[in-house]
Amino acid sequence: MPNPQNQPAPGGEGGGAVEDPDEGKEFGHLVPGMSVGWETPPSFNQDPSGGSGGESATEVTDSGPIMFDATTVRATEATLLAQGRNAVGNYESLRARVDTAVHSQFWALAKPKPAISSGSYGPTTPGGTGWSPTVQETDDNDARIVAEIGEEFAAHINPAMQKALSLQANALALLGNYIALINSSGQSYSRLDRASHFPEPPGPVTT
Repeated sequence: MPNPQNQPAPGGEGGGAVEDPDEGKEFGHLVPGMSVGWETPPSFNQDPSGGSGGESATEVTDSGPIMFDATTVRATEATLLAQGRNAVGNYESLRARVDTAVHSQFWALAKPKPAISSGSYGPTTPGGTGWSPTVQETDDNDARIVAEIGEEFAAHINPAMQKALSLQANALALLGNYIALINSSGQSYSRLDRASHFPEPPGPVTT
């Protein structure tokens, strides 16, 4: 079969196994525990946390009309927060399973057990008959080979699982930051609204 990408076939000339740069590495420090800090979003009537730290401007450019639908923004924020809470719960469940797998020994789980190869009917108890199995013990060399395969598999799959969890944690953290920005925008608008006032009249006021 032609090879359109002109790549060497596995095991062929110029081929061979692709090296895994993460083989045998530990990435547990990149897999944080996660939780949702808000039961409900903070009120828009509160000032946004973390001020700009800048000085007050003496001249403000006219921004034009601003349309802010607080009800829609709050509903969207609550929906994202609920979905984020579900995602964090699923992440924590998966993180626990991965942690259990990483700290188990694949070779021990894969070690073959003795197998029944044959048997015959005959007396098993005085006055009775029954099945008398012949147990064929697993060869020690076979067990050693399976153990080596399991250990090699663990050296590749463990860091891969941990790095995948790390990517999920980063995505959830970004979602949390986005929800916080939505809430901060609502608080910022509310603060501007409270601080707004009509300018002084340009001339004398007559009644």
